Amino acid sequence: MNELSQKLNSILEAVLPGTYTSVSYAIAFDGQIAAADALGNQGGPGKKPAAPDCAYNVASISKIFCTAAVMQLAERGLADLDRPVCEYLPRFRMKDPRYRQITLRHCLSHSSGLPGTQWRGFSVTDTANADYYDDVYDFLAGSTLKAAPGTYSVYCNDGFTLAEMAVAQITGMDYAAYCRKNIFAPLGLESAGFSEKRDPRHPLVHEGEKPAELLLVRGAAGLSISMPDLCRFGQIFLEDSAVLSRRSRDEMAVPQGRTFLKTDERSGFYGLGWDVVNFFVPHYSLGAHALYKGGNSFQFSSGFLIVPECRAVCAISHTHDCKLNTQALLVRLLSEAHLALTGSSLSERSRPIPEKLRPLGGVYLTQGGALNLRLHGETADLTWEFADGEKSLYCPSMYWDGEKLCCDGAERTFSFEKAAGETFLMTRFNGRNLPAAQKARPLPGNEAWNARLGRTYLVCDADPTDLVIGEDMTGFRLAALKGVPGVWLMSFAEKDDSGVYSRFDAPVQAVDSSTGKGFLLTPANPSRDSLDPVFFTENGIEYCSAASYTYRSTASLPAYAGQPFPAERRRSGLYRFECLGGLPVIPEKHRVIVLDKELHVVFDSLFTPADKFTPVKEEGYLILI
Repeated sequence: MNELSQKLNSILEAVLPGTYTSVSYAIAFDGQIAAADALGNQGGPGKKPAAPDCAYNVASISKIFCTAAVMQLAERGLADLDRPVCEYLPRFRMKDPRYRQITLRHCLSHSSGLPGTQWRGFSVTDTANADYYDDVYDFLAGSTLKAAPGTYSVYCNDGFTLAEMAVAQITGMDYAAYCRKNIFAPLGLESAGFSEKRDPRHPLVHEGEKPAELLLVRGAAGLSISMPDLCRFGQIFLEDSAVLSRRSRDEMAVPQGRTFLKTDERSGFYGLGWDVVNFFVPHYSLGAHALYKGGNSFQFSSGFLIVPECRAVCAISHTHDCKLNTQALLVRLLSEAHLALTGSSLSERSRPIPEKLRPLGGVYLTQGGALNLRLHGETADLTWEFADGEKSLYCPSMYWDGEKLCCDGAERTFSFEKAAGETFLMTRFNGRNLPAAQKARPLPGNEAWNARLGRTYLVCDADPTDLVIGEDMTGFRLAALKGVPGVWLMSFAEKDDSGVYSRFDAPVQAVDSSTGKGFLLTPANPSRDSLDPVFFTENGIEYCSAASYTYRSTASLPAYAGQPFPAERRRSGLYRFECLGGLPVIPEKHRVIVLDKELHVVFDSLFTPADKFTPVKEEGYLILI
């Protein structure tokens, strides 16, 4: 992996959720792959690491390949874009007689008037004994048109299915075989293929535990390919190629969409195959002729971008559990790559972040948790990162305007201030500057605290009417702050809808082997509710006193076997269970809290009647109060 790929990976890592399957990208300039990688795993039970040569279902990006195949036939005089499709497909019939007017050009520019998608067989787990074409003919035979062909353009898979079928009919070849011989092989696209014939050297990624997604529809959506290979294909739209003539690629890039709405600024810019032939993203300079095609299947979202002005081809594909904004992220990666390679940005509003600010990136702390500020070439990301590995965006993608970090899509900016020997992240919000967090720095370590890492503790002196215990402070796990030695997090497990802290990962430092303290100095809100924990042992059991409660280690809890409620006030009974089929009878002014093994509250009799309890089939903890 080269240095540029590492930089782009850091952008992806900042915006990816804590748990996801895979994302892959590639960026090429002047026909050379400048950066490429795959993050995550291949999915399925093995979860092998994903690699750049893995294949991804790029769904509707397949339409560009189908269009290229049709244009090849047109170059050879075997197809005419303006000839009715029914003359190539004698079996094609519809109830609406206007179907005889549908041409290949209508099909490739989404202006055919066809229904949209013949769904039967679109996505399957097994391609054996499938006859998608028969299903298509049957479906269309009973269908009518939305409008006369050429009236207006509306996104349509059926048109590309007809174009695919026409290629097969004209050439007498299976469509997949035609593409392999006339597009994949000449360009060396070894990873490219369709569902019925996959190259095992390029394993197909699938989302999580879902079965591999196989798409019988091929011209409209069935291609799987690696991102570097998709970039190699894209090069035919920037230079002369034996695969596609200049005349054909220019014809594909002419606006050919149709609309009857005077203020419609989108529909007219369909090309042949392309979603947009004048693609732009606000605040970026991509030139007047950038080409974009997106793809979306049941497991993947993908983007394919050609930018003639900077001789660039970009491709990205990711499983849906990555939760990424495909278009915006692809342009951002391109701009960062362009800046790194040429020193100039494609962004109209951002400036390169000064080198002197680089040390200010890193982890910042509030009493509720850790923020990670990642500074890239011209953009930045600020994310909440929690002890259990989960994370979320604190602010959308930020950019440097020459003086401060600006939050995209929000009236919020960020700056830095050094005081009292610390560095503080400041934010301007609602017209006022206020402190947001304090930069984390390494602190002295302690072996006794290291030994406690990963241990869990449950409150053992709760009151039956105490709302706090059911919301935020039921129990905690001791964790280390990743990348910052000497900072420990008391990571409390709260209810999902708790309103005081969405998460509560309180940072502390060790004073000695048994005592800790909160150390944040940030004024205003970010250093509120500081914790000063004290660990102690009684009768061989470890306890922790913190925030006015006492917590007991779960290491030696007895199994629950019908033990009675404690008789003493503020003395809770703590038990573990393998599964919990029902609750004990709860006396008046008593309470039961049930937690899962991650210490999340799954039942609390203070909030929910006992007859609403749902049996817990996995291990967890029981607190009798």
